[in-house]
Amino acid sequence: MSANTALVVIDVQNVMFETPGFELYRGEEVLDVIKGLIKAARTAGVPVVYIQHTTRDAGSEFEKDSHNWRIHPAIAPHPGDAVSLKYSYDAFFDTGLDKALKGLGAQRLVFCGLQTEICVDTTVRSALAHGYSSVLAADGHSTYDTDAAPARTIVAHHNAVLNRRFCTVMPSDEVRFQPGHAGRDPDPQA
Repeated sequence: MSANTALVVIDVQNVMFETPGFELYRGEEVLDVIKGLIKAARTAGVPVVYIQHTTRDAGSEFEKDSHNWRIHPAIAPHPGDAVSLKYSYDAFFDTGLDKALKGLGAQRLVFCGLQTEICVDTTVRSALAHGYSSVLAADGHSTYDTDAAPARTIVAHHNAVLNRRFCTVMPSDEVRFQPGHAGRDPDPQA
């Protein structure tokens, strides 16, 4: 399969929804947005690529093959979907993601997933450094409240900082999965 656009779903894993004392900002709404993006991508024949955070230590919260580590069942990969394991916050670092995307013919990436200020931010920035044009679904990523700022502020801040510098940020209902087009083009002046 070859496509100019790929949907990249970052770290939507069970642990992100099931850790006691941590509640994702708009968690169920964001999950619904991601489901909608996946459905739209599949309908358009656009590949869906899953990123799965993994830790090397036995007993850690992202231990490979554990319940925590598995991708949330509401958006689980279909046979043939690419799944890229990562061991750092950057989904491109020391993984086969770039090779897999190039193998799909992807030049533009649409991003959604978790956690806004960590893996989403790092991976979106890295995509630019790897030569991709990117779109971030403004309502398709989330995080948790921190001592420094509430989650809603973190999400809004990252949407503002990443937009036009590293990607185009737009609401998920404006993202279009058409050959060679993933919504509005990034501003060439950025």
